[in-house]
Amino acid sequence: MNALQFKNSLIGLQENMMNFALMLTANREDAQDLLQDTTLKVLDNQEKYVDNVNFKGWVLTVMRNIFINNYHKIVRSQ
Repeated sequence: MNALQFKNSLIGLQENMMNFALMLTANREDAQDLLQDTTLKVLDNQEKYVDNVNFKGWVLTVMRNIFINNYHKIVRSQ
């Protein structure tokens, strides 16, 4: 997958990503922050994506991991 296809695939997933982020956070602002963090992380790690792997699954896994890491940071700070 070249860079343009990668970005187009990521743009096409934005609605799915937002729905998943809302399910995780139950808050629109937090969901938008999570969506933005995920998009940046996925773009930064584009070279780690392996062709013939479920792109949507890979992106949503990145989102879930960011959510979990953020949750752990909040719990530790309390």
